[in-house]
Amino acid sequence: MRFNIPKASALVVPTAVNVAGGTAFQHTSKVEYATALLTALCSDTYYKTGDQSANRIAELTKTIEDPLFAAKAALYTRHKGFLRTVSHVVAGELAQRVKGEKWTRKFFDKVVFRVDDVTEILSYFTGKYGRKKIPNALKDGLCNALVRFDAYQLAKYRADGKDMNLWDAVNICHPKATEALSALMKGTLVAAETWETKVSGAGKVEGDTTAKAEAKKEAWTDLLTKKKLGYFAALRNLRNIAKDAPEAMGLALAFLVDPKQVAKSKVLPFQFQTALDAVKGLVQAPVVHALNAAMGISVANVPKFPGKTLIAVDCSGSMDGKPIQIAILLAAVLYKSQDQADILQFANNAQPITGLNPGDTIDSISKTILRQRVNGGTNFHSIFHAIGVKRYDRIIILSDMQSWMNPDGYYNASPVHVQDSFKAYCKDIGSTPYLYSFNLNSVDGTLQFPEPKIFCLAGFSDAILGVMGQLEQDPQALIHEIESMEI
Repeated sequence: MRFNIPKASALVVPTAVNVAGGTAFQHTSKVEYATALLTALCSDTYYKTGDQSANRIAELTKTIEDPLFAAKAALYTRHKGFLRTVSHVVAGELAQRVKGEKWTRKFFDKVVFRVDDVTEILSYFTGKYGRKKIPNALKDGLCNALVRFDAYQLAKYRADGKDMNLWDAVNICHPKATEALSALMKGTLVAAETWETKVSGAGKVEGDTTAKAEAKKEAWTDLLTKKKLGYFAALRNLRNIAKDAPEAMGLALAFLVDPKQVAKSKVLPFQFQTALDAVKGLVQAPVVHALNAAMGISVANVPKFPGKTLIAVDCSGSMDGKPIQIAILLAAVLYKSQDQADILQFANNAQPITGLNPGDTIDSISKTILRQRVNGGTNFHSIFHAIGVKRYDRIIILSDMQSWMNPDGYYNASPVHVQDSFKAYCKDIGSTPYLYSFNLNSVDGTLQFPEPKIFCLAGFSDAILGVMGQLEQDPQALIHEIESMEI
């Protein structure tokens, strides 16, 4: 707790209006861009569709003052934020915008993590700007990426039947010949035996239902025994494995809780929750225990803060869908990792989450929060009214930042802004807690507090939790992490 607090100063006047119609502050350019990328699942949410989200990122990429920062933000998002589609949009737009810079070729190479990143980037660019205008820098960078992949990887992502297949990509870019690429172009590349083809083939085995079931059982067992099933595929198919090959569940669970495999997988924490929901009612306690353990490993970077922490979860209607799922999971992760923490939910009003136990699993804590969720509008003032004079060293707000209510819970037409309520709280307790603005669904580049006075975070990966622990020493830690990416 900091007792020697700064002298009172004039409040910064909010100059923006958010999508919800409330008064707000505008992010600085780099924070707005990073926030947009790191929260871009490119799927439909309350305020925008997936296409609108992609279009917004395209426009930001066209206009951001520092395109090199945009490139580094895309690399950070792809390799540490674990999001794919948004990196394709950024790569396509930078290829159109930036000409003659030495770093572009290296960027287009490094942004490719998987073979199909090449075809997706080319599909985005050609679909928007045409095949006749593909810059040489984009072709050269993708060439350097293509020669890294072996025959299995090329065969797995050849994209047959799509508008832009891998054969098209090679003809466009003209990479140096490798044995694998030569086989692809000659048509002699052996089809990859993926888990999809193996399980699909088992389902086509001739014979009665028993024979087909036995073939599926053997297929799953063989994939797991020979370690030919990828981590995300194992997680996504856990229900199928439990149904078709229950004897192989031990192999699947040992694979899923292997710390090295969890780290390598780039699976986002909320995807474990999705897997838990999918196997509900079908599998036994060891499976649930293993998934909880894997989820715990996936958030190993969560920092432990000194003192008392309040985690405020936005449970309003605009958070429905993926945003509320992520917010509740992050709240559970943060709560479990701290020695002294409380969780509060807010919508029209705020109220504490009761019945929590740090010794419970992340899944159990998440379910407790979800059971007590009260839907409604978005009233940030209610956070500070609800905690009264209880002292906290930091307050972490998990939200889409679309507040629109005044202190009385009505439409925000009054001059009283959220920062007024926070300032009043600080005066009442005689100190100023650290304040984290954690955006989980960037809609319009606004936030509810003046940016220099808070810690801005966005996204849902383990890397973001690691950055969180640096902010109290470096308020610009997220931006500095992005700027440190090498091209």
